Amino acid sequence: MKIQDETAWGESRELLLKEYFLNAYLIALLKQVSRGAGRISEKKNDQSMRRIVGQN
Repeated sequence: MKIQDETAWGESRELLLKEYFLNAYLIALLKQVSRGAGRISEKKNDQSMRRIVGQN
């Protein structure tokens, strides 16, 4: 998407759009990584609890 228009600060709108979509992509990627890390830690916690319960 190319829009050539200068803003008050001298940045082109094209640059602003690229920055916006890059930020949106990075936020989505970080959310996905954090969900994966949460699942891994939940599995480890469940396994630890099973070991503790199994020893009693």
